[in-house]
Amino acid sequence: MAKLTPKENYLRLGRGEIPEYVPAFMPYKDHGPATAHGGAFIMGVGQAELKTGWQQPHGEWKDIWGASYIFETGMNAGLPKPGAFMLDDVTKWERVIKKPDVSGYDFAAAAKQELANVDRTQTAFTCDIGYQPFQQLVAFMGFNETLCALFEEPDAVKALLDYMADFYVEVGTKILDHWKPDIVTMADDTAAKAQPFFSVPMYQDIFKPVYTKITKPARDRGILVDFHNCGHCEAFVDDMVDFGVNYWNPCESSNDLAAIQKRHGRRIVLMGGWDYNITLNDSEETVRGYVREYLDTYAKNGGFIASAFAGSFMSGPEEMAKWGPVNNWIQDEIYTYGEALYK
Repeated sequence: MAKLTPKENYLRLGRGEIPEYVPAFMPYKDHGPATAHGGAFIMGVGQAELKTGWQQPHGEWKDIWGASYIFETGMNAGLPKPGAFMLDDVTKWERVIKKPDVSGYDFAAAAKQELANVDRTQTAFTCDIGYQPFQQLVAFMGFNETLCALFEEPDAVKALLDYMADFYVEVGTKILDHWKPDIVTMADDTAAKAQPFFSVPMYQDIFKPVYTKITKPARDRGILVDFHNCGHCEAFVDDMVDFGVNYWNPCESSNDLAAIQKRHGRRIVLMGGWDYNITLNDSEETVRGYVREYLDTYAKNGGFIASAFAGSFMSGPEEMAKWGPVNNWIQDEIYTYGEALYK
């Protein structure tokens, strides 16, 4: 039987099936990229206008909703500009927050141009169709004021998020029509390393309806959903499964991943969980042993995507070059050991 393409192997996971081999976040040798990410980005946070390609310029700019951002040397990404928040009273959001005008954007032309560069027989195409409700509030109001607003004025917050969700459903549906993705993505970082930013009841009352609304057009078409939510957010995983998340990335090791897998099986695919403090002095045998332990822990029953590397992608090309041989051992072991795992 012919070996599955990276695309089909990856999509098998999202459908709750056992893959032929363990998919990995990073392609390696003859294993091409399982996914390509594109579309007309509408996430809002850090995106100044509707266009293909995620672009965060250095310096200062405003996002698609008018929130101010700054990206200075030494920072890993743009962040809401301190002291420049546009909304100081969430009950008066209607005076400040206005839906972006994207009437002049040619969705059909953008999709045709971008998809021309993707081999969709080999690679699953993913499109962003949602925004980050919590992080967008932080961009509007600042972190402290956002948390206060969630507690003191939940009805106003829900009205604002629902207003914004209507925009994302409208534009996201056009993206579905023109890009016809295999997977849709959304994101919201709702937790720090140790714990969530708010309670489960607050999450269910304020945020879950928004996520449910913006993913519904995709779910109604049978398109798989990928959700980026890092930090210690395991308290929200049951709800993520409930509103249709198929892939969760990154599932950080601060969460009880074994318990989540036991509870949900292959209903939700976990990507991440790597927690090995590798040094440049570690032998190849040691590094490969870590990878085998990692895959034995999380991947044996399916429902898992390996995302493992040494060093930091944020450290720059020169520093990452030092880790090149180590990362080659890691990726090679993921694919060689991962190919035999399901046989």
